[in-house]
Amino acid sequence: MHYESVPDETPAPGTALPRRWLIAPAAVLAMLALACIADNRSLFITLNAAASDLSPSAWSALSLTGSVFGMLALLAPTLKTRPRWLASALLASPLALVFSEGGKRIFDIMRPAGVLESGSFNLIGQKLYVHSFPSGHATTAFVVAAALIFAWPEASTRTRLAIIAAALLIAFSRIAVGAHWPLDVLVGACGGWLIGALGSLLSTRWRFWERRSGVRAMAAIALGSSLALLFIDLGYPSVRLYQIGLAAWGIGGAASALGRDTEIRS
Repeated sequence: MHYESVPDETPAPGTALPRRWLIAPAAVLAMLALACIADNRSLFITLNAAASDLSPSAWSALSLTGSVFGMLALLAPTLKTRPRWLASALLASPLALVFSEGGKRIFDIMRPAGVLESGSFNLIGQKLYVHSFPSGHATTAFVVAAALIFAWPEASTRTRLAIIAAALLIAFSRIAVGAHWPLDVLVGACGGWLIGALGSLLSTRWRFWERRSGVRAMAAIALGSSLALLFIDLGYPSVRLYQIGLAAWGIGGAASALGRDTEIRS
């Protein structure tokens, strides 16, 4: 049998993973997005109500983690042994910013709070009205998920699925807190996944993360972001202690990477 003739077994560019790991999640997310277009509003109300079974603080913490500041803090400790993870995410970030912020400005879709009657759905945290599509948090979560998976080809299938599940939970939190429509989340997740895979590909071309100076530069970025997390208001005062803890996690990880030699793995 000639395995090289089977498309699903062809490694994705810049990775040692089969191409299906690039295509399948993006295809599923895109199909779900298309399927929910007609019932976007009613689906939001159903999912938002179902999410009320979990505490508002849990959804707030997940949503906060999906912010750019939260993700940078979360990844900071990995700089000591897996600097390519953060490098892949950072290389993807310019395109992710254009995709997310550009989409918000071009489409200028109202958020649930700007369309639905107050009290008709569960709203947690800051009340937002405009620039709904696509979800920036969902984009960020899936950029990071793809960066981890494609820059870690030796990870088990179970680990890859767990990373995707975590990204899905973070993305879904944007519906749970009442900030985004399902379509916003699915399109953001699909775009983030493809952009994150591209970031991983770019990390095979620009290997600054293999140099001590490159790791230090990334650590400085993570440190600055984590320090900012101590002071900025992300709209979830009920999990302020969690925000401080996440900031401390990032500060500790970044400081450790700045202060010691790293054991770099590709």
